[in-house]
Amino acid sequence: MDISFSSMFFHDASMEDIFQAPGLCGSDTLEFWLETPDFWLNGLNIESLKKWIAMYPTKIPLSVHAPVLDLNPCSINPDVREVSIQWIIRSIYLAEQIGASICTIHPGRRTAKRPPSITDYQRLGHMLDCLEEIVDDLSVKVAIENMEPAVNALLTAPDEIMKLLDERSWLCFTFDFAHAMDSGPDIVRSFVEIGEPELVNIHLSGGKNGKLHGPVSGDTKVSTFLSKIKENGYNGQVTLEINDLVLPRELSYSEKITFMAQEIAWLKKSMR
Repeated sequence: MDISFSSMFFHDASMEDIFQAPGLCGSDTLEFWLETPDFWLNGLNIESLKKWIAMYPTKIPLSVHAPVLDLNPCSINPDVREVSIQWIIRSIYLAEQIGASICTIHPGRRTAKRPPSITDYQRLGHMLDCLEEIVDDLSVKVAIENMEPAVNALLTAPDEIMKLLDERSWLCFTFDFAHAMDSGPDIVRSFVEIGEPELVNIHLSGGKNGKLHGPVSGDTKVSTFLSKIKENGYNGQVTLEINDLVLPRELSYSEKITFMAQEIAWLKKSMR
């Protein structure tokens, strides 16, 4: 398995600090969030991004996470829907331009805090129809992610993901362990049994006291999960998606490097 981590852990760092981090932490690659402020707020300069990738190459191609923070392809607002889809398309093209292996996307959510309706799933289908028009000539894998079981969330159950993957042969899957963990071990097991080649990335994090995306080291649920994916022969990417804001205190850049290196070392040891 190839070990990665999300650049969101270094959210406010400079591009240089973000791209030198994999080498300092001992990871194989990096998942780059496009909403990284030093990139997102400075013109989304692809040539500059390519420069940093070339200056600090990773052992395997990096992956990309499409923007999600202000966007919703299932929004009740048609303008929000369309701009969200255009940003996902732009992200996939960007991932292709920089030689990324995977571009992870979110399915969107019902705008109202109510269970998704057939209309919301039709909007999701429209988004995927739009993506299907562009993916044939691209090498980057487009992977949709399962969501946490919030009242208005789409794609929280394994059968929903499997249905999409059966219907759309071009679509891949990024499994978010934290999003599924509270639904119980049977749900987690069912997600993992989707297996390769559709399952191309696993977002891994721990959870304590109701907080998602915490450290993995020492988390017994994570250890059990790692044993399961080893048993299943999973050989794809494992991406540590840790939110620095759930840690007990704010860390400096050097402290974040040390912390992430320790998490990666624990992960490597656990996967042997």
